[in-house]
Amino acid sequence: MNASSDPWRDYRKRRNLSLFAFFGYVPICFAFALFTMRLFHTAKIALAFAFCWIIFVAVAGYRAEFFSCPRCGKWFYVDWGGFNWSRRRCVHCGLPKFAKTDKP
Repeated sequence: MNASSDPWRDYRKRRNLSLFAFFGYVPICFAFALFTMRLFHTAKIALAFAFCWIIFVAVAGYRAEFFSCPRCGKWFYVDWGGFNWSRRRCVHCGLPKFAKTDKP
C-alpha cells in the first residue's frame, strides 16, 4: 500500500515528522553540540547543524500544515482565517479527519 492509496497514512507520516522535528530540536542539537565540541573543539559545526535542523523544522511543518484533503483536494487545515491543527474536519468540504473517502 502506497501513500496515494491511503491519504491518512501520508498525513500521519507528515504530522509525526513535523512533531519529531519540532520537539527533537533542543535535545538532538544539544547532544550533537556536546559530541562535536568534544571531538573538534569548535562550535561552528554545531551551529551549522542547528541551522540545518531549523530548516528541517520549517519544511516538515510546512508539509504537515498544507496537507490536501482527500475529498476536495484543498488544504485540510488552512483557509482565509488561517491555520489551526485542532480542526477535526476539512475547512472546505467538512470531511472528518481520518474518514473514509468516496473517491476511487
